[in-house]
Amino acid sequence: MLRKKLRPQIKIMISASSDESAPSFSKGAAALLDQVKETGSLNKAAKNMHMAYSKAWTLLKRVEDTLGFKLIERNGVYGSCLSEKGEEFLELYKKFELEANEQVEMMFKTMFKSF
Repeated sequence: MLRKKLRPQIKIMISASSDESAPSFSKGAAALLDQVKETGSLNKAAKNMHMAYSKAWTLLKRVEDTLGFKLIERNGVYGSCLSEKGEEFLELYKKFELEANEQVEMMFKTMFKSF
């Protein structure tokens, strides 16, 4: 039997609600914000991600409602940009995700070294 390389996978989700079914900020929301930052438009961001604009808008609105602050500023015909808090939150999320993955990788190597 061919031995396969095992690796851990974690999913980081941040929510301000104890309800696990409530919307949370996760990799998908982070990717959408990255695209808004890059394109200056929620509509363009959604298109780049092959997502309906209505789905992107609903996702952001639900996550903003759960977190309690705006992630993006909508400027009508001029597009959208990340809010100050949205920019800070996105950067912290990315840093947290990176560090969490590094810690999990170290733990995994220690605990599953015989596999």
